[in-house]
Amino acid sequence: MGGAGTWNLITHHPQAFAAAVICCGSMTQDDVTHAVRTPLWNFHGDADQTVPVAVSRDRIAVLRKAGGQPLYTEYAGVDHNVWEWAFTEPALPPWLFAQHRAPQARAVGWG
Repeated sequence: MGGAGTWNLITHHPQAFAAAVICCGSMTQDDVTHAVRTPLWNFHGDADQTVPVAVSRDRIAVLRKAGGQPLYTEYAGVDHNVWEWAFTEPALPPWLFAQHRAPQARAVGWG
């Protein structure tokens, strides 16, 4: 449930993460538009027998319609084990390490 958990975290706590990498995240009830400003790269195999590829396609479409700019890579003929391809993507480490969280306002303490 790593992909679904990642979607859940970035929709409920988008300010906590600089970016997200999601592999074939299963369906959740989370409103993904809350993550519209979180840089993310979603990977899915079009032959996934566990999580339908339409789940990722639909989420990415919703984010793009809301003004987000998520990256999406779909691998032809790949089943649910998409991470074997995603984590060997040459562009993934430089992209991920180029992301930064916006500075958070700090509360002024009493002493």
